Amino acid sequence: MQNSADKREKTAYDHIVKYTGLFGGIQGISLLAAIVRNKVVAELLGPIGMGIISLYNHTGSLLNNATNFGISFSAVRHIAELYESGDEEQLHKFIQTVRLWSLATALLGVLVCCLFSPLLSVYFEGKLDWLSFVCFSPVVGMMAITGGELAILKGTRRLRRVAIQSLVNSVCSLFVSIPLYYLWGEAAIVWSLILVALSTMLTTVYFSVKCYPISLRFDIKNSYAGGKKMVSLGTAFILAGILGAGVEFLVRAYMMRTGSEADVGMYNAGYLLTVTYASMVFTAMETDFYPRLSAVNQDVALSNAVVNRQIEASVLLVAPMLVAMLVALPILLPLFYNDEFLPVIAMAQCSIFSMYMRAVALPISYLSLAKGRSWVYLFTEAVYDVVAVLMIVGGYAWGGLQGAGIALSLAAAFDLALVWLTTRKVYGFRLWGKSFGVLAVQLPFGLLTFIVTMTTEGLTYWLLGGVCFLCSATVSIRKLLKETTLLQTLWGKVVKRFSGGA
Repeated sequence: MQNSADKREKTAYDHIVKYTGLFGGIQGISLLAAIVRNKVVAELLGPIGMGIISLYNHTGSLLNNATNFGISFSAVRHIAELYESGDEEQLHKFIQTVRLWSLATALLGVLVCCLFSPLLSVYFEGKLDWLSFVCFSPVVGMMAITGGELAILKGTRRLRRVAIQSLVNSVCSLFVSIPLYYLWGEAAIVWSLILVALSTMLTTVYFSVKCYPISLRFDIKNSYAGGKKMVSLGTAFILAGILGAGVEFLVRAYMMRTGSEADVGMYNAGYLLTVTYASMVFTAMETDFYPRLSAVNQDVALSNAVVNRQIEASVLLVAPMLVAMLVALPILLPLFYNDEFLPVIAMAQCSIFSMYMRAVALPISYLSLAKGRSWVYLFTEAVYDVVAVLMIVGGYAWGGLQGAGIALSLAAAFDLALVWLTTRKVYGFRLWGKSFGVLAVQLPFGLLTFIVTMTTEGLTYWLLGGVCFLCSATVSIRKLLKETTLLQTLWGKVVKRFSGGA
């Protein structure tokens, strides 16, 4: 029995590491494209231009979340159920329903953006004019269509197509945006965002339509009835998304009103380095972990096991990368951007601990969604968002960008405590001792690395930082080798191939 349990544990770890490696590897290649794009854009537009791009992007996310009724998320679950049942006829009908609702929400998003453009311009004190928001409105619509097509690919388990689509989009955005910024500078920002959104939508539709062709026969009545199920499931999720996008919108708007566009650009650069880039390890959660957790959501013991294994694997994979990032920030920041962004190093160093917290909190937070208790998820997200806004705005007012970085880590720690206590009370979730132990071992390496980066310089800085990274990486590698069979399987195939050849 013990051997059987150990085998199941290893199989579960193998699955997590395999798909995290797949999507993390694709994200790594996408990251290289993003590095080149951000570097060139930073050189061409500077912090002010980067800040304006950030404001448009987060405004688009906020409006998209407010108008798409959560279809990009809720459709995944419904499509997955039909796909697993093997009912191809109902699956195709529901896919057409998703496409019809995506088109309707896209038109709604464009209309809302146009109607609210004067208010958005007033809120930004005229620094971004209303006509620019009207021109920007198609981006909101294309985001809705892209989300619907991605839901189709995820729900039908076309995970490799999702990964390839992500890679293609990253490369397209690189070759679309840079020539425009080079020729027209800040004047090209809106048109660049439109063309990037268009290329993203077209590539996503291409991969989706190859699997499930578009039908021009729409049953409006049945599509409306089927869509209501998606909307009811996605409402709480999308409200949480609106609150999350609202946090980013309010924080950046506050910085722009009390500071400058340059501060927004600096903050966005630090946020990208620590939160967005480090999150590439978590990209497999929505596409792989969420369906697996949903399948066992009625069994408390199995749900706990799935979540705890995901926590362990996420911490083991992300921790060495965070240590390396802390040490390499003086190199990465000029590499990703330019020397004008060097003041943001302190913010990035202070905010990087938010990713340790996120590696634990994110798998736990999916419990509410997997169990269909989306309003519990909304509650925890709403409380966190209010606290996050207050903390980040207060941190920025107190200590500038470095204060904002400290606030990001404190807000993430609060989020972890809130999600853990809520799921413990509502679902009986228990954090395994070894799951907590992985964090307890890796977090001190991060803290020690932080102290090294703040108190040393020169050769001492690099030597001690390198030692911290090697220690963190060694702990993770040894644990993963113990818990997985992937390396042994790969080595066996190599030996068999060469033995056969001999």
